[in-house]
Amino acid sequence: MSNIRHSALSQKMGDIYHYYIAIDLFFKTEDWEKCSIEEQGDIVFFNSDDKQILNIEVKHHIESKELNIYDEEFQKTLYNWYNIQEQFDTNTKLQLLTTSTISENNPLYYWNEYSIDKRHKTCNVNQKKSNGNYYANVEKFFLKINKDTIKLKNLLEKVEIIHSQPNIETIKNVIIRNRYFDIFTVEQKNEVINSVYGLIANGLKDKITWQITKEELNQKIKELSSMAQEKKLRTDNDVKLSEVDRDIENYKEKLFIKKLDNIEFKEDIFSMAVDDYARTIIEFSKRMDISTSVEYDSRLEEYNNSLIRRVNEIKTEHRYRNGNEIEKSQQSYFAIMKSPKIPFIPEEFDDQTTFFQKGYFHILADDEEKPKQICWSLKPQDLI
Repeated sequence: MSNIRHSALSQKMGDIYHYYIAIDLFFKTEDWEKCSIEEQGDIVFFNSDDKQILNIEVKHHIESKELNIYDEEFQKTLYNWYNIQEQFDTNTKLQLLTTSTISENNPLYYWNEYSIDKRHKTCNVNQKKSNGNYYANVEKFFLKINKDTIKLKNLLEKVEIIHSQPNIETIKNVIIRNRYFDIFTVEQKNEVINSVYGLIANGLKDKITWQITKEELNQKIKELSSMAQEKKLRTDNDVKLSEVDRDIENYKEKLFIKKLDNIEFKEDIFSMAVDDYARTIIEFSKRMDISTSVEYDSRLEEYNNSLIRRVNEIKTEHRYRNGNEIEKSQQSYFAIMKSPKIPFIPEEFDDQTTFFQKGYFHILADDEEKPKQICWSLKPQDLI
């Protein structure tokens, strides 16, 4: 049982380490257009022609470990690359990136300086144990690819070993030293890394593979850069009443007005609703223009759902109060309009407006495609 727990822990830490390495490479790799994880390798970078420029296998070990030529992490990596070799072109680089060390008397120590012939010879002369038997991993992997010498040499020419890498305990400190993070405080640096890490981890939660384009990453970085600045303050002065059409007659056919009329409100309530609705339409457009969030749509959906839930919670409470449906509906409406503010994309905006949330309720009520998502009426026929 302890071996199973150790294996599970090792795998989990390996995944975490894998994602951090990807983040580090996002900032260090040049001229890439797309990066995929767990698709054609652990981490693969593509150029604008969708050609692989860098294919990386990541190996993390909890304990200190020497990388030997007969180890599975070396033998299986060669085997895996050999079997997808048609995906590489002449400029593709292959890197085995590992926390394992390589001592000076190790046959792999000078691997990166070796010629193609020397690499091939190194693999061939280190296949057997002292008793003459093949190492198990050599027999399992290398002997299966050591048949077409030209093809194997073409592969070995591309292979680079990056050993003695910082482990999971120190990799974040390595990432933080990237010059990009100079604009952030120590606390913000960790928040930025955690945010990018979340993109990968959440992206792989229910999927086998994940990818991001350089453009998408730049958008995310632009968003995260705003963390080093103050949130965008929005007040009532950003959209003045003088800027909006306040003529109730121009809104009489709008669904949100009809819903107010359905609970027997009159023009005094219509007037306030129109003011909030019209100002919020303009304010919403302005916020979209100044937002840097690459996740704007998903955060907006969360905001919508939060407001709809708020409406339903308050309506449910009022449904059990005394009074007829109209009275309870009107009381529920007032309670909703006075309810505490739910932050709108709080990562970016400091919302000090008095109209925005109230106006947004009316925008949701005005949705012709979802006419039932917000209704003010507590009449049974309107609760479907």
